[in-house]
Amino acid sequence: MILALGLILGGVLWSRRQGDAAIPVTPRSPLADPVVANQAVTKQGQVPALFTNQSSTHLPPTAYANYPDFNLRPLAVDFESDKVQWSLADGRETNVIRKLAHNPLEYERMVAENPKIYQRQLVYLKETAATRFEQAKLTGQPVQSLILPGLDGQELSFEIMASEPGGSSRHGQFSGRLAGNRDSLVTMAFQDGREAFMAFSPKDHLYVVGEPREDNQMIIKAIDPTTYGVGPTDSDDFVPVTTAK
Repeated sequence: MILALGLILGGVLWSRRQGDAAIPVTPRSPLADPVVANQAVTKQGQVPALFTNQSSTHLPPTAYANYPDFNLRPLAVDFESDKVQWSLADGRETNVIRKLAHNPLEYERMVAENPKIYQRQLVYLKETAATRFEQAKLTGQPVQSLILPGLDGQELSFEIMASEPGGSSRHGQFSGRLAGNRDSLVTMAFQDGREAFMAFSPKDHLYVVGEPREDNQMIIKAIDPTTYGVGPTDSDDFVPVTTAK
Protein backbone atom coordinates (compact mmCIF):
# COMPACT_ATOMS: atom_id res chain seq x y z
CA MET A 1 0.00 0.00 0.00
CA ILE A 2 2.82 2.38 0.87
CA LEU A 3 4.49 1.56 -2.42
CA ALA A 4 1.25 2.27 -4.25
CA LEU A 5 1.02 5.71 -2.67
CA GLY A 6 4.61 6.34 -3.69
CA LEU A 7 3.75 5.47 -7.26
CA ILE A 8 0.78 7.84 -7.07
CA LEU A 9 3.00 10.65 -5.85
CA GLY A 10 5.58 9.92 -8.51
CA GLY A 11 2.93 9.79 -11.22
CA VAL A 12 1.44 13.13 -10.20
CA LEU A 13 4.85 14.77 -10.11
CA TRP A 14 5.78 13.32 -13.49
CA SER A 15 2.52 14.37 -15.13
CA ARG A 16 3.00 17.94 -13.92
CA ARG A 17 6.55 18.27 -15.20
CA GLN A 18 5.92 17.44 -18.85
CA GLY A 19 7.72 19.60 -21.35
CA ASP A 20 9.48 22.64 -19.93
CA ALA A 21 6.78 23.49 -17.38
CA ALA A 22 7.33 22.73 -13.71
CA ILE A 23 4.29 21.89 -13.10
CA PRO A 24 -6.16 14.90 17.27
CA VAL A 25 -9.24 16.55 15.42
CA THR A 26 -12.99 16.22 15.24
CA PRO A 27 -13.71 15.38 11.62
CA ARG A 28 -16.54 17.37 10.06
CA SER A 29 -16.42 16.41 6.43
CA PRO A 30 -19.72 15.60 4.66
CA LEU A 31 -20.78 12.08 5.56
CA ALA A 32 -21.49 9.02 3.48
CA ASP A 33 -23.71 6.22 4.79
CA PRO A 34 -21.46 4.55 7.41
CA VAL A 35 -22.58 1.00 6.64
CA VAL A 36 -21.74 1.36 2.96
CA ALA A 37 -18.74 3.58 3.53
CA ASN A 38 -17.07 1.12 5.89
CA GLN A 39 -16.81 -1.30 3.00
CA ALA A 40 -14.38 1.06 1.27
CA VAL A 41 -11.51 -0.41 3.32
CA THR A 42 -11.61 -4.21 3.27
CA LYS A 43 -10.47 -6.76 5.82
CA GLN A 44 -7.43 -7.37 3.67
CA GLY A 45 -6.43 -3.72 3.93
CA GLN A 46 -7.15 -2.98 0.29
CA VAL A 47 -7.70 0.70 -0.41
CA PRO A 48 -9.69 1.86 -3.45
CA ALA A 49 -7.78 3.48 -6.27
CA LEU A 50 -8.18 7.16 -5.52
CA PHE A 51 -6.20 8.61 -8.40
CA THR A 52 -7.28 7.10 -11.67
CA ASN A 53 -5.69 8.26 -14.89
CA GLN A 54 -8.52 9.81 -16.87
CA SER A 55 -6.45 11.22 -19.68
CA SER A 56 -8.29 11.52 -22.97
CA THR A 57 -6.82 10.25 -26.20
CA HIS A 58 -8.60 12.96 -28.20
CA LEU A 59 -6.75 15.81 -26.50
CA PRO A 60 -4.09 17.62 -28.57
CA PRO A 61 -0.47 17.93 -27.38
CA THR A 62 -1.24 21.42 -26.05
CA ALA A 63 -3.45 19.77 -23.43
CA TYR A 64 -0.30 18.63 -21.64
CA ALA A 65 1.39 22.04 -21.55
CA ASN A 66 0.75 24.49 -18.74
CA TYR A 67 -1.84 27.19 -19.35
CA PRO A 68 -0.15 30.44 -20.43
CA ASP A 69 -1.72 32.15 -17.41
CA PHE A 70 -0.92 29.36 -14.94
CA ASN A 71 -0.45 30.86 -11.47
CA LEU A 72 1.77 29.26 -8.83
CA ARG A 73 -0.43 30.66 -6.03
CA PRO A 74 -3.84 31.10 -7.64
CA LEU A 75 -6.04 31.47 -4.55
CA ALA A 76 -5.93 33.83 -1.58
CA VAL A 77 -5.30 32.56 1.94
CA ASP A 78 -8.44 32.82 4.07
CA PHE A 79 -7.00 31.58 7.36
CA GLU A 80 -3.98 29.75 8.68
CA SER A 81 -2.36 27.83 11.53
CA ASP A 82 1.27 27.50 12.48
CA LYS A 83 1.77 24.88 9.76
CA VAL A 84 -0.94 25.32 7.10
CA GLN A 85 -2.73 28.05 5.12
CA TRP A 86 -6.20 27.33 3.73
CA SER A 87 -8.12 28.81 0.85
CA LEU A 88 -11.88 28.58 1.28
CA ALA A 89 -12.62 28.79 -2.44
CA ASP A 90 -14.90 25.95 -3.56
CA GLY A 91 -12.56 23.68 -5.50
CA ARG A 92 -15.47 21.90 -7.19
CA GLU A 93 -16.53 25.00 -9.12
CA THR A 94 -15.23 25.00 -12.67
CA ASN A 95 -13.85 28.52 -12.50
CA VAL A 96 -11.80 27.55 -9.43
CA ILE A 97 -10.72 24.29 -11.06
CA ARG A 98 -9.45 26.36 -13.98
CA LYS A 99 -7.17 28.21 -11.53
CA LEU A 100 -6.01 25.01 -9.84
CA ALA A 101 -5.32 22.99 -12.97
CA HIS A 102 -1.98 23.14 -14.72
CA ASN A 103 -3.37 22.32 -18.16
CA PRO A 104 -6.53 21.21 -20.02
CA LEU A 105 -5.83 17.55 -19.27
CA GLU A 106 -5.77 18.16 -15.52
CA TYR A 107 -8.81 20.42 -15.75
CA GLU A 108 -10.76 17.65 -17.45
CA ARG A 109 -9.68 15.10 -14.85
CA MET A 110 -10.74 17.30 -11.94
CA VAL A 111 -14.13 18.12 -13.46
CA ALA A 112 -14.72 14.40 -14.10
CA GLU A 113 -13.76 13.68 -10.50
CA ASN A 114 -16.37 16.07 -9.04
CA PRO A 115 -19.16 13.45 -8.69
CA LYS A 116 -16.78 11.31 -6.61
CA ILE A 117 -15.93 13.94 -4.01
CA TYR A 118 -17.74 16.12 -1.50
CA GLN A 119 -15.21 18.92 -1.30
CA ARG A 120 -11.89 20.11 -2.71
CA GLN A 121 -9.62 22.81 -1.26
CA LEU A 122 -6.18 24.21 -1.94
CA VAL A 123 -3.78 24.52 0.99
CA TYR A 124 -0.30 25.96 1.28
CA LEU A 125 2.14 24.16 3.56
CA LYS A 126 4.18 26.35 5.89
CA GLU A 127 6.00 23.26 7.19
CA THR A 128 6.57 20.23 4.97
CA ALA A 129 7.49 16.66 5.88
CA ALA A 130 10.86 17.23 4.24
CA THR A 131 11.47 20.11 6.65
CA ARG A 132 10.61 17.93 9.65
CA PHE A 133 12.90 15.14 8.55
CA GLU A 134 15.71 17.54 7.75
CA GLN A 135 15.42 18.93 11.28
CA ALA A 136 15.38 15.39 12.68
CA LYS A 137 18.57 14.58 10.81
CA LEU A 138 20.27 17.53 12.47
CA THR A 139 19.00 16.83 15.98
CA GLY A 140 19.09 13.03 15.87
CA GLN A 141 15.50 12.85 17.14
CA PRO A 142 13.20 10.44 15.27
CA VAL A 143 10.02 11.76 13.64
CA GLN A 144 7.14 9.85 15.20
CA SER A 145 4.25 12.00 14.00
CA LEU A 146 3.34 14.56 11.37
CA ILE A 147 0.56 17.10 10.97
CA LEU A 148 -1.41 16.59 7.76
CA PRO A 149 -3.81 19.24 6.45
CA GLY A 150 -7.50 18.47 6.48
CA LEU A 151 -10.37 20.57 5.19
CA ASP A 152 -11.66 23.88 6.55
CA GLY A 153 -8.86 24.32 9.06
CA GLN A 154 -8.59 20.73 10.23
CA GLU A 155 -5.18 19.41 11.16
CA LEU A 156 -4.81 15.62 11.23
CA SER A 157 -2.22 14.23 13.64
CA PHE A 158 -0.58 11.32 11.81
CA GLU A 159 1.09 8.73 14.05
CA ILE A 160 3.82 7.01 12.03
CA MET A 161 3.96 3.26 12.61
CA ALA A 162 5.82 1.87 9.60
CA SER A 163 7.99 3.18 6.81
CA GLU A 164 9.44 1.91 3.57
CA PRO A 165 13.18 1.25 3.76
CA GLY A 166 15.53 3.54 1.90
CA GLY A 167 13.89 6.81 2.89
CA SER A 168 15.81 9.98 3.64
CA SER A 169 15.19 13.57 4.68
CA ARG A 170 14.26 14.29 1.05
CA HIS A 171 11.78 11.46 0.40
CA GLY A 172 9.88 8.79 2.25
CA GLN A 173 6.77 6.60 2.42
CA PHE A 174 4.91 5.87 5.64
CA SER A 175 1.81 4.27 7.10
CA GLY A 176 0.07 4.53 10.43
CA ARG A 177 -3.06 5.97 11.94
CA LEU A 178 -4.63 9.13 13.29
CA ALA A 179 -3.34 9.79 16.79
CA GLY A 180 -5.57 8.17 19.40
CA ASN A 181 -7.68 6.41 16.75
CA ARG A 182 -6.89 2.71 16.40
CA ASP A 183 -9.66 2.26 13.84
CA SER A 184 -8.08 4.55 11.28
CA LEU A 185 -5.60 4.17 8.46
CA VAL A 186 -3.17 6.74 7.08
CA THR A 187 -0.61 6.38 4.30
CA MET A 188 1.66 9.20 3.27
CA ALA A 189 4.55 9.84 0.88
CA PHE A 190 6.72 12.87 0.24
CA GLN A 191 9.45 13.93 -2.13
CA ASP A 192 11.17 17.17 -1.24
CA GLY A 193 8.40 19.79 -1.03
CA ARG A 194 5.64 17.62 -2.50
CA GLU A 195 3.38 15.32 -0.49
CA ALA A 196 0.46 12.95 -0.95
CA PHE A 197 -1.61 11.13 1.65
CA MET A 198 -4.79 9.19 2.38
CA ALA A 199 -6.52 9.33 5.79
CA PHE A 200 -9.49 7.06 6.46
CA SER A 201 -11.53 6.70 9.65
CA PRO A 202 -14.81 4.92 8.86
CA LYS A 203 -16.26 5.32 12.37
CA ASP A 204 -15.84 9.09 11.99
CA HIS A 205 -16.95 9.05 8.34
CA LEU A 206 -13.60 10.64 7.49
CA TYR A 207 -12.20 9.94 4.02
CA VAL A 208 -9.64 12.58 3.12
CA VAL A 209 -7.06 12.53 0.33
CA GLY A 210 -4.27 15.00 -0.34
CA GLU A 211 -2.43 15.29 -3.62
CA PRO A 212 0.43 17.63 -4.56
CA ARG A 213 -0.06 20.66 -6.78
CA GLU A 214 3.21 22.60 -6.58
CA ASP A 215 6.04 22.65 -4.04
CA ASN A 216 4.58 23.27 -0.56
CA GLN A 217 1.01 23.00 -1.88
CA MET A 218 -1.67 20.31 -1.68
CA ILE A 219 -5.18 19.83 -3.00
CA ILE A 220 -7.24 18.29 -0.21
CA LYS A 221 -10.38 16.32 -1.01
CA ALA A 222 -13.18 14.70 0.97
CA ILE A 223 -14.03 11.67 -1.14
CA ASP A 224 -17.16 9.58 -1.41
CA PRO A 225 -15.69 6.10 -0.74
CA THR A 226 -18.61 4.37 -2.42
CA THR A 227 -17.60 5.78 -5.79
CA TYR A 228 -14.12 4.24 -5.67
CA GLY A 229 -15.33 0.66 -5.25
CA VAL A 230 -16.40 -1.24 -2.16
CA GLY A 231 -15.07 -4.24 -0.29
CA PRO A 232 -16.77 -7.58 0.42
CA THR A 233 -20.36 -7.39 1.54
CA ASP A 234 -19.41 -8.98 4.85
CA SER A 235 -16.86 -6.27 5.59
CA ASP A 236 -17.07 -5.03 9.17
CA ASP A 237 -16.08 -1.77 10.82
CA PHE A 238 -12.47 -2.74 11.46
CA VAL A 239 -9.73 -0.87 9.63
CA PRO A 240 -6.46 -2.86 9.66
CA VAL A 241 -3.48 -1.07 11.13
CA THR A 242 -0.05 -2.12 12.28
CA THR A 243 0.01 -2.79 15.99
CA ALA A 244 1.91 -0.12 17.87
CA LYS A 245 4.97 -1.29 19.79
